[in-house]
Amino acid sequence: MLNRRIATEIGTAVLFLVASLIGLVMALELESVSPTNPSQNTSAGFGYVIYFIVAVILMSVVILYISKKKRLGILRIIFVLSMVFVIYIVSSLLYALLPITYPEYYFLSFGTPVLFLYLLLFKQNWIVINIAGILTAAGLAAIWGVDLGLYAAIVLMIVFAIYDYIAVYKTKHMLDIARATTSSNMPLFFIVPENMNFDMKDADIDIPREEGRERGAIMIGFGDIAIPNVMVISSFLYSGATTSSLSFFILPLLGGIIAMFILFSFIKRPAPGLPFLNTGVLIGFIIALVLRGI
Repeated sequence: MLNRRIATEIGTAVLFLVASLIGLVMALELESVSPTNPSQNTSAGFGYVIYFIVAVILMSVVILYISKKKRLGILRIIFVLSMVFVIYIVSSLLYALLPITYPEYYFLSFGTPVLFLYLLLFKQNWIVINIAGILTAAGLAAIWGVDLGLYAAIVLMIVFAIYDYIAVYKTKHMLDIARATTSSNMPLFFIVPENMNFDMKDADIDIPREEGRERGAIMIGFGDIAIPNVMVISSFLYSGATTSSLSFFILPLLGGIIAMFILFSFIKRPAPGLPFLNTGVLIGFIIALVLRGI
């Protein structure tokens, strides 16, 4: 039982790592095709931070309202379409790196999101959700990491960590959202099961992770992977995005992963992930600054 739990924790950390690597490749590709270099403007994206906060609050209100009306199916379709749009952006950037013909490029770029649209709506399982979630989280992290600038990314980390804490422990509306979206099969969470035969119907955020008891799966929100990686990517781009400045990618990434294991070790019930993960990433960035001599 203990080995299974450790395996799921490592698997969740691997999701974080893979999203970081894909996001980094995307961000570098975005930088290469941009005539300007927005990531080097350290204060470029404060307006975006306000927009993101308002958007998250509004989305939370809408989900809670619609869940009370028992019409989450409509919202599920809208959310899946939003994920598919991000997957299209990711696909179009990543396939551009492959030595393929134009017909092959367009077929793959459009075919991949169409495939995920079908799978997420009609053949949803934890593997499909995790792959789609990695692409979505990586895409959002890359886009925001490029557009925000370093200082705005730091503000984003702090604000969302505070919001996540309040939403889980004070207002508790994030738990209501998690229960509603899980029951309606809305893909908002990575699911790393302790058993490969895990049934989506068994997904339950309220089962405590007690010693000797099988919880079934670790569930962590897409945002818990995407938002910390905004800082991971923004940190590396700020540093100049060269091989000599890899510490600005590796150390924030490592800080996030260590923070994830700390979260798993000390928290037994549903808890906000961003206060831990964002703090770990920011500490990693600060260490990179110190090592470089600021």
